[in-house]
Amino acid sequence: MMKRLIIVLFLSVILLLAGCMNNSVQNSQQPEGIVAAIDKGAEVMSNVVIVGYKDEYKQDIVNLIKSIDENATVRVDFKLDQTNVISFSTSIDYSTMREKIISKLKADESLKEKINYVEPSYKRYLIEPITNDNLKDTELLTKTKQIYADQQEEFFEKYMWGIRKVKAPEAWQMGYTGEGVIVAVVDTGVDGTHPDLQGQLVEGYRPLTGETLPAASDSSFGGAHGTHVAGTIAASDNSIGVIGVAPNAKIMPIVIFDTGSPETGGDGSYIGDDYVAQGFMWAFENGAMIFSNSWGGKGYSITLAHTIAQIMSYGGIFVASAGNSHTDEIHYPSCYPGVINVAASTAQDGITNFSTRGRWVTVAAPGDFTILSTVPLWDTYEFFDQENPYALYGGTSMATPHVSGVIALLLEKLGSTEATPYQIRKHIAATADDIMAPGFDHDSGWGRVNAEMALTQDLPSDEGANVYFEFYVDTDPASYVYVTLYPQDDTIPVYYGKSDENGSLPIVGIEPGVYDVYMAYGDAAYLGISTSEQLTYHESITIENGDNPYVHVFESGM
Repeated sequence: MMKRLIIVLFLSVILLLAGCMNNSVQNSQQPEGIVAAIDKGAEVMSNVVIVGYKDEYKQDIVNLIKSIDENATVRVDFKLDQTNVISFSTSIDYSTMREKIISKLKADESLKEKINYVEPSYKRYLIEPITNDNLKDTELLTKTKQIYADQQEEFFEKYMWGIRKVKAPEAWQMGYTGEGVIVAVVDTGVDGTHPDLQGQLVEGYRPLTGETLPAASDSSFGGAHGTHVAGTIAASDNSIGVIGVAPNAKIMPIVIFDTGSPETGGDGSYIGDDYVAQGFMWAFENGAMIFSNSWGGKGYSITLAHTIAQIMSYGGIFVASAGNSHTDEIHYPSCYPGVINVAASTAQDGITNFSTRGRWVTVAAPGDFTILSTVPLWDTYEFFDQENPYALYGGTSMATPHVSGVIALLLEKLGSTEATPYQIRKHIAATADDIMAPGFDHDSGWGRVNAEMALTQDLPSDEGANVYFEFYVDTDPASYVYVTLYPQDDTIPVYYGKSDENGSLPIVGIEPGVYDVYMAYGDAAYLGISTSEQLTYHESITIENGDNPYVHVFESGM
C-alpha cells in the first residue's frame, strides 16, 4: 500500500541570514552544481509570458496581462490536473512584464490567490545531429555512398548496426514488433509520404496552428530531423530501404520546431514551452504512450514539469536525449524526474565523445555518426544520390529513438499490464548491457539497451516514490524555491525542481533512498529578499519504496 508521510522541517530565515543556523551549508560543503543550476545559462523567449492559474479566474488573468500590455494576445489556454495554463504573446519583453506583474501582485493580494505561477518560455533546440554534410572522413563518405549504389536489402542491412546492437532482430523473432503501440515523435514533423514510412503514421498535431495532421501527410515543416528519428523507431519492414526497431509501431508527429512563427523567427525554431505542453497533452489524449524527444535546453519550466508529471501519472513514458555537449550539465526535458535520459554509444560499444555525461543518464543507445535512416523526399540536399531518401546522422538525437523503439516492443508484450513509467525505466536500465564501468556510470548510465533482455526478464516490483514539497514563510506560501534532491547513493539521479506561486512542488517517479534536500530562494522579488540573502541550506529525508511524503517547510520571516 502506498504510504503518505508528512515531514515538517522548521527553518529560520533570520538565523540563516545571521549565519547561526546549524543546518546551513556553506558553498564549500555543497556538491557541485546544486540548486541554482537548474536555470543557469537559460535563454528565454523575449515576448512570451506563461501563467498557471486557478479555476474560474481566466478573465482575471487576461485582464491583468492586458492592463500591462493592451496588445497582448493569447497563445494557448488548456487545463492540467494541477493548474490551468494560459500564455500570451506580448509587445513588452519578458523581464519588463515580469517586473510589472510582480508589482501588480504586491499591490493586490487577491490576484496572487488566483495565480499558481508566472514564468517565461525558455528557448530550446534540436540536439543537432552530425550529418552527411559535416562528416569529415572521406573514406567513410566513400563507403556510405556505396549503400546507394546497390539497392539490395541485404546490403542496406549491413549498415543497420544500431538495430542489431539493441537486439531488435531477436525481439522480432520472438514475435514482438511494436504492434498496437503509438510513439509520439515530438520534433520537426515527419514525412509520411516516404516509402519506408507510408502507412506507419497516425494523425499528428501542429500546436503552433492547432491543426490536426493527416496520417499520410508530410508534416516536416521544421526540417528533416524528425523524419530521421521516426525511421529509426518504426520504418516498415517492406524490403525497400531501412527498418525501424519496432516496425509495426505507429508514429504520431507532434511538430514543435516549426516555420511561420514570429516568436521563433519563422525558420523552424522552437515554438515554446507552452505550445509543447499543449502538444504533449494532445498526443496523450489521442493515444500516444511513448514520447520521443530528441531536443532540449536549459531552464526549468514549471509548465513542462507539471505536464510531463501528469502524463506519467497516467502511464505515459518520456524518453529524451541527454545532449551533445560532452559536459556534465542539466538539460530539459531529459533531466525532469522520471524521464529516461539517453546517451549515445558507438558501434564498438563505447560512448561517443560528444554525448553529455551526468548522474541523470539512464541508458545509452547507438548514436555514433553512422546511423542510417529516412529523411524527407524534399531534402535532396542530404541524399547521397538523387533517388534515395536516406541519410547518415549521429548524436543523442539518434540514440533516443532506439530506446523509444525498444520500449514500444516491451509495451506490446505487456499489453494491458499496468506497468508504471517508473517500472519501465528501471527495467530498461536493469536489462541493459554494461559497456563502460560495471553497474552505473556517468557516461552510459546503466549501459546500452538490450531489447532481447528486456523482453525475457520480469519487470521490477518496486513502485518508486513521489515527494510533495510545500514551502511557507510564516503562514504565507514561499514562491519559486529551488530544490535539489541529492541522493547519498551515487547510482541514483539528482532531482531538481522549483516551487510555484503557492509554494508547491511535486517530484514524482523517483528512486527510494536517503536524500540531502537543498533549498534556496530562486525568486527573491516575490519575498522581498535581496539577492545577497539567497543563501542555501539543507535537511536530509529518507524516502522508501511506495512512499508519497508531504514535506512542509516553514520559515520565520520575522
